[in-house]
Amino acid sequence: MNPRERILATLNHELPDRTPTDAWFHQEVRKRLLHEYETDDWSVVLADLGIEGWVDLQPSLAFPRFEERAVERPGGRPGRRAFWLDERTYEDGWGIRHRMGEGDWYEEWVAGPLQHAQTPADLDAYEFPSVADIREPEDYAAQVQALKQQGMFVRAGIDNPYKRAWMLRGMDNVLADYLINVEFLEALYDRLYALYTEIILRAVRAGVDMITYTGDIAMQDRIIMGPNPWRRIDKPRIAKMIQTARAVNPDVFFFIHSDGDVTDLMDDLIEVGFNVINPIQPECMDPAEVKKRWGDRITIHGGVSIQKTFPFGTPDEVRAEIEHLIRTCGYNGGLVVFPSNVIQPDTPTANIQACFHAARDFDLRSIAR
Repeated sequence: MNPRERILATLNHELPDRTPTDAWFHQEVRKRLLHEYETDDWSVVLADLGIEGWVDLQPSLAFPRFEERAVERPGGRPGRRAFWLDERTYEDGWGIRHRMGEGDWYEEWVAGPLQHAQTPADLDAYEFPSVADIREPEDYAAQVQALKQQGMFVRAGIDNPYKRAWMLRGMDNVLADYLINVEFLEALYDRLYALYTEIILRAVRAGVDMITYTGDIAMQDRIIMGPNPWRRIDKPRIAKMIQTARAVNPDVFFFIHSDGDVTDLMDDLIEVGFNVINPIQPECMDPAEVKKRWGDRITIHGGVSIQKTFPFGTPDEVRAEIEHLIRTCGYNGGLVVFPSNVIQPDTPTANIQACFHAARDFDLRSIAR
């Protein structure tokens, strides 16, 4: 199988020639791997690890007024063009402020432009991006088709509107809105969902294979805003968005990423139309149990802990964990081996190689059912 065929077989719950793999890498891990492989070409690293076939091609948002103010980072330090307030703090096109952490390894949220908004009318004072600000890749459909012909699986994605809302407003405010200012929250979500639905439609019309929807809605022991508030406010909007996209292409896959324990919402996520769930974080969800309960309706994209064996175990322990994951979750497809979030700098290179080589070399014929 070529990479595209392998991924499609897996998502369609057919047994591929081997289990597909995928990963997100911290920038320091990327630097280390490039150095250790003695190359400047990231594709060389991915080829050795066996991470193949995934490509992202999606519309973007233009922020003309932001671009007028955007400058290089002060002090000659590396960093994106942005409206820099000082060497560590910048404002993005949405007007959200971020601060770079020590060594620029991470960044934290500082403030959002809607922190003090109280009523739906207050939203009129904020300049939301509109559908007129959506920019598609040049010859979008032709590019997507060409990538497919090269054996690639093409994705496009959006933020979870909940994540965008709390970045605009502050998480404490948004969580309070779910309980005491629902009218405001729904007005904010309606604007965000309208914009994101149009972005999705542009991608689906261009022929992408999968839409990704990213942003945590869970902690390691519960749903952040609570299952019932999510069902009342988020669920109908997500369902409508997915239905709108599938009216254009009924076969497009929908992927949701949320760290934490989403068990209480698994049936709801499947009901609205998600068929790929990431990452099934093994600290708080048992991938094998998820496979038993929902494995005929979803693909598990994840299952590898980045808190335990991956950073702190031996390569043999990592290999054993990956082989156990494949035996219990990949016997009829429906599994993409994926560390449960960004691979962190505390993960040894030998463990990274052990993880992906174990998945690459595992003979699925030995467990086919």
